Amino acid sequence: MTIPNKFVIIIQANQQDVGKAVHGLLYGYELHEEGFEVDILFDSAGTAWPNEFSKAEHPFNAVYKQAMKSGIVKGGCQACSGFFDTADEMQEAGVPLVGNENTGGHLPFAQYIKDGYFPIVL
Repeated sequence: MTIPNKFVIIIQANQQDVGKAVHGLLYGYELHEEGFEVDILFDSAGTAWPNEFSKAEHPFNAVYKQAMKSGIVKGGCQACSGFFDTADEMQEAGVPLVGNENTGGHLPFAQYIKDGYFPIVL
């Protein structure tokens, strides 16, 4: 069995699923530290997490800051951030908007697969 060396972690967890959201960051950071290539993206209702995690009083603020500092947080869905009205908050939290014109402003999921990334969706 071949072990993938590139991972895209897509956090779609809503606000009731803090465990899924924070584990996306934890898994991504662990993979990064072990030498794997990792891109973390926020999608769907998950586009609200950067704003929440960036608050100093949030219990997982340190985890978020660690992931941001490592450079593995690559962005959030442009289309979804518009739908969920989180675009400004994501950008204020340091997360760029990512969209593909071929997919109506959504994340370029197929391109990640073509580029050899193994997807993890939480």
